[in-house]
Amino acid sequence: MGSGKLSPRIIKNVPTIEDISFKVLIEAYCKIIELNQYDLDWEEEQINQELVVFMKKSELRIDYHLTIGVERKLFNENKPPIADNNPKKLPRIDINIVSWSFQKDTELEYFFEAKNLYENDCQKKVASKYINRYIDTGIENFRISRYYNGSLVGYVLDGDTTKIVEKLNIQLKKDRKNKNKAANHLSSFEQKNYIKNFDCYYESKHLTPSKEEMLIKHLFLKF
Repeated sequence: MGSGKLSPRIIKNVPTIEDISFKVLIEAYCKIIELNQYDLDWEEEQINQELVVFMKKSELRIDYHLTIGVERKLFNENKPPIADNNPKKLPRIDINIVSWSFQKDTELEYFFEAKNLYENDCQKKVASKYINRYIDTGIENFRISRYYNGSLVGYVLDGDTTKIVEKLNIQLKKDRKNKNKAANHLSSFEQKNYIKNFDCYYESKHLTPSKEEMLIKHLFLKF
């Protein structure tokens, strides 16, 4: 008679809410590209909304009982609604996914924070501004735990993803030379073979305010 425990091999093959969130997001993105149902002039919020529309059509959403939405306020359930936990001051994260399917008697959430990115200046958009914003309001908000349980998504609306990642790495190197930011970023973006049939996945390492090393995951979607 067995011990009732799953073998390490089986445990490894059981998907997490992160695994399924990645799959649902990428599936929706591929469908939008296939149908050409987007506009390069869209703001992040418009792309977020269109992605969620398609994410909700996914069979995986039904299989894993996912609730998917946009603009979720992140608050601390263990603190009163005052000071930095005041609803008026709370950060909003772009895409949220919720399910009871991944852990017994526990609701789990996963989040995506998205940023538009450009390789070149175009249509009054300064590419370097978006590169800096990705780091200063994307990476930084995860680094200081203003955002949590999630990953960053870059919407590539102009140019080549690899060259945009190069620009992000150049900016991280500049930040490491800045004494006020030097300890924040421990590594450059590194491409990883983590998601099947998806090449634009990267990881970077950073130091939290409590001096703990953290890894941030990045998906780049080329439009």
